[in-house]
Amino acid sequence: MENGEKKRFFELLDSRSAMVVGGIAGLLILCTIGFIVLGIMALTKGVNCRAAAAGENKAVATAQTADTANAQPEATPPPKTDKPKVELFVMSYCPYGLQMEKAYLPVMELLKKRAEMDIKFVSYAMHGKKEIDENTRQYCIQKDQVAKLNKYLTCFTGKDDYAGCLKEAGVNESQVNTCMAKADTQFGITAKFNDQASWLSGQFPMYQVHAADNEKYGVQGSPTLVINGVQSEVDRSPEAVKQAICASFTKAPAECDTALSTQSAAPSFGVGTAGASTDASCG
Repeated sequence: MENGEKKRFFELLDSRSAMVVGGIAGLLILCTIGFIVLGIMALTKGVNCRAAAAGENKAVATAQTADTANAQPEATPPPKTDKPKVELFVMSYCPYGLQMEKAYLPVMELLKKRAEMDIKFVSYAMHGKKEIDENTRQYCIQKDQVAKLNKYLTCFTGKDDYAGCLKEAGVNESQVNTCMAKADTQFGITAKFNDQASWLSGQFPMYQVHAADNEKYGVQGSPTLVINGVQSEVDRSPEAVKQAICASFTKAPAECDTALSTQSAAPSFGVGTAGASTDASCG
């Protein structure tokens, strides 16, 4: 070593060897940088994947919350009692009220000794003065001659002939007329019909015979079936109505084993059947 100084590593190499060693060193540096970049990318990708997964989970949770919020609550079943109280609210000329009555009447006949079953009326009318008069006529038959109600209504829902059906059912017409006059005074039926300022939405005359029950149960239209104080949605066939009522007994009576028609009656007057059940109503 000249002048007592140590020579550097590359100074000990010839030019060719120095070039080879320098190339290897450069390659090692590039590889190191590459590994560092790949590590950073992998780390970033992992973070992004976790963020995406978190976002997806949040979106699913949000969708599930929205589905829960939009889901319709299940209907509350009527409580069970030893003698169910069943009330069917209709308008006497509503096509869908007539349809439900035709399903209800066979069940009323079947369970008349086991359940308390009534026909009641929505607190407004949509089919003119004839509906108001017929509502009151049916109210009076049920009030004073209930044993003849089912036969009268079976006839009336079949052919819209109250005069002929009164005779067919053996109803005392004089007694009905007296009752209708008293009811008219008691409930102000004609007075409310003549007072158009009192009509619902300015279109429909009020009919107040069962107004308190309408308010109590939140009746909105015809038909509305109430079992043990709870509105109940059922198919409009005798069998479906029977099953709904029989389910409300503490202990179902033997009559509930009787099979009734599963066919829904056609809307409006007549004796035909419908192609399918419907939940259409008047109101």
